[in-house]
Amino acid sequence: MRAYSIVGLLFAAVVLATIPVSPQVTSRGVGVELSVDQAQAYTYRRARVTARRVGRREYRHTRRAVRRGVY
Repeated sequence: MRAYSIVGLLFAAVVLATIPVSPQVTSRGVGVELSVDQAQAYTYRRARVTARRVGRREYRHTRRAVRRGVY
């Protein structure tokens, strides 16, 4: 029974250690609230996808402008 409680305690500690939680004092200064942070990684793939989407959008806008006689 003691081994199960130690394993459970270690598992809970690992789970809590991997969750990105940051304590912040509330606006009234009365208590502390916990907020979960999210990682916003800007990877190479994300940069390629964004650049391709922007390029397609510019192409479509230019094509529409030419059809309307703006260019």
